[in-house]
Amino acid sequence: MAALIPRFQDIRFSIRQLRKSPGFSLTAILTLALGIGAVASVFSVVNAVLLKPFAYRDPGRLVVMREVVEEMRDQYPAVPCNYLHYLRLKKDSKTLQDATVFENKGVSVSTNGDHPNIIGAVSVSPNFFQVLGVQPFLGRDFTPEEATKGRSNVVVLAWDGWQELFNGDPNVIGKTLRMGGDANTVIGVLPRDFRFPDIAPAPNMPSSTSSAQAVRANIIFYPLIPYPDALKSDVFDYNFSVIARLRPGVTINQARAELDGLQKAHALTAHMPIHIGIYLQPFLDDVTSAISKALWLLFAAVGAVLLIACVNLANLQLARAVATERETAVRAALGASRSQLVVTRLTESLVLAAVGGIAGIAFAFLGVRLLIAAAPANIPRLNDVSVNLPVLLFAVGLSIFTAMLFGVLPALRSLRVNPQAALQSNPSRVANTRQGSTTRNLLVAAEVACTVVLLIVTGLVLRSFSQVLRQNRGFDSSHVTVAQVDLYSPQYGDSQPNYKAAKSAFIDRALAAIAQLPGVQSVAMTSAMPLTGQTWIDGLDRVDRPLSPGEQPKINLRWISPEYLCTMRIALVDGTNITANHANPNQVLISEQTARVAFPGENPLGHKVKGFGGDEAVNTIVGVVADARVNGLKDVAAMVYLPYWDNPPWGVSFLVRSSQPSNAITPEIRRIIWNIDPQVAIPTVKSLNDQVSDSLSADRFQTLLLSSFGAAALLLALLGVYGVLAYSVSLRQQEFGIRIALGSDKSRLTALVLRQAAWPVLTGAAAGLVLAFIAARWVRSLLYQTQPVDPIAIAGSLALLIGAATLAAVLPARRAARIDPIQVLRNE
Repeated sequence: MAALIPRFQDIRFSIRQLRKSPGFSLTAILTLALGIGAVASVFSVVNAVLLKPFAYRDPGRLVVMREVVEEMRDQYPAVPCNYLHYLRLKKDSKTLQDATVFENKGVSVSTNGDHPNIIGAVSVSPNFFQVLGVQPFLGRDFTPEEATKGRSNVVVLAWDGWQELFNGDPNVIGKTLRMGGDANTVIGVLPRDFRFPDIAPAPNMPSSTSSAQAVRANIIFYPLIPYPDALKSDVFDYNFSVIARLRPGVTINQARAELDGLQKAHALTAHMPIHIGIYLQPFLDDVTSAISKALWLLFAAVGAVLLIACVNLANLQLARAVATERETAVRAALGASRSQLVVTRLTESLVLAAVGGIAGIAFAFLGVRLLIAAAPANIPRLNDVSVNLPVLLFAVGLSIFTAMLFGVLPALRSLRVNPQAALQSNPSRVANTRQGSTTRNLLVAAEVACTVVLLIVTGLVLRSFSQVLRQNRGFDSSHVTVAQVDLYSPQYGDSQPNYKAAKSAFIDRALAAIAQLPGVQSVAMTSAMPLTGQTWIDGLDRVDRPLSPGEQPKINLRWISPEYLCTMRIALVDGTNITANHANPNQVLISEQTARVAFPGENPLGHKVKGFGGDEAVNTIVGVVADARVNGLKDVAAMVYLPYWDNPPWGVSFLVRSSQPSNAITPEIRRIIWNIDPQVAIPTVKSLNDQVSDSLSADRFQTLLLSSFGAAALLLALLGVYGVLAYSVSLRQQEFGIRIALGSDKSRLTALVLRQAAWPVLTGAAAGLVLAFIAARWVRSLLYQTQPVDPIAIAGSLALLIGAATLAAVLPARRAARIDPIQVLRNE
């Protein structure tokens, strides 16, 4: 092995050799720099988001716990935890060391007397930080007594919250922070490296902070006090997120089996009308579950591009090895050992990879900045992405790997050099042997196969994205501005005797005032920001056909004003709209999907349904509206729309259809709302078109990067095909000259070269097609209304590749047909 370690003179010799071929050297270095920089950039995201453990004690023992309701499993694989179930499991489990309950919430914070802002916050049980294994940097964490009314006005700040809200004041402990209009005392500051991400209550359910564009990282923690009904209801009320810590030596499967058994035993002994189970997932996997497969796909794609680049460089190095074979023969004749010949050739590749790697690291810094700027905001831990020591080590290892990848074949070729034969033979005939031609063709076939896989996967993702864009949304987002308003202030709190009337009065005044703005055609409100996922999920219980809670169709509730349908331009299919009659709140609209699942084969108009969320009132269905993808563009949920004065929400979104652009009307909307109440927070005001665009940001980011990598792979493959054919034509000039001299016409020579190109291209395409079928099944979950074996995506990708390869082959073929036989034979 020592003989294979490059010496200083080997490095000097390699540098001299590379300086003799500046075009090749610069091309190789730039190719490697871009490839290594791109791979290192994507790896920095993968490392920070998927691989880097959280700064907690033994984070591998942390799991996120949810419940499974068998009757809802087809629609919702898991749901948040019931508070009583959490307490019971925490008490009875032998596999859990401890468990904590929490809720992600955005809270309004007032500083310096300004209008309040929405800050990312988490309400937690007192043992939250003990379960995570985190000690405050300053002060202390919560005590059990502080999770009771009257004593809960205390907060613990994350490091970023300490810096942002108090400018890093070392005397912050004991100071006051106004949150939701109430004074709260700061009792602790967490370490600098502590981060707590948004955790969705369950799949398809966003955290309460994810809908607001202005909500930032979770920087405030305060005690969680369960609402009264949570301490009474053993069925449903699935509203709480839970993190548990496994006992040492306990596996997640053992914990899952025990907790599932406890759930089933309780359902049996308590005679519950539903069948419940448990859902456990490692903490890191849960945080990244929505993005992990997409990131690994992007990492594989950029890795494939680098692999194709290395194959091209290997072909170029093979050509250079042939060109310098006489020089190698002379060195061998003068006594150079085989190991020295291999080291010399390998050192050349290592020098290229080292320079390319250093330049690649520089490109990685730029690439990371570009990725962060383009990445969707819902990627967790995005602020932790940087070119750090693990990324640098990865880049160094990648540089060595690429050197081996494109340098081994040329180095091994030097072992087969016969000094006497090499000195006596014609270099072009040596290069144009069957073995040399086969090696070059196999390398081209390999890069074509990689390109086919990448193009087909990219084609599938493009087809999926186009399906999302082209489908009928059921609403019109053009010329609509959406303003999100937070009413979590003391005057609207449920401790006030007339809090519902206060909220309703605020909404009434805001609707009336905004409607008077110039250019406003209609204004409405809804209880949830459009396109932020499913929320307020409940069961629909018919009065004439009551069902157990587990059998009730699951629907999404929205509280709206009568102008909602007009403003969103959602069609009323049957019946009438709700009327602006506060004295008659018990009127509801349902969507077509709700009619299909709850009233199959029936006319739902006039039917009575029981109240929602514990409300004892009976509601009458007065209308059926068209299905609208208001939760997400990939989701047609069963919807029930109720008049807002029935249960005015704390989170209000005003929808304003106007002839004026959103940027012109936004300041007026803010002014009107703050004139009514300057203490409410307005997290977001933007056009509904922007909200649609933001909801597609993850899909667009993935599609854009994959398309870029696919285009780069195609370009590299074309360069590979062109380079091999051009090199082959240069080696066969004498043959082509003789053929022309003997009467062969240009079309036959062109066809001969094209046939030579067809073998590696078609072979590689066939191999790539097989690999693409395997890769397509792996990315199935990333596709929307697109089959993994989509004929249009596959046919289009193959046609693009073969057409481009044909174009790349035509130029060398035409050059072969224009060879002057007299000039070639004279040179020979």
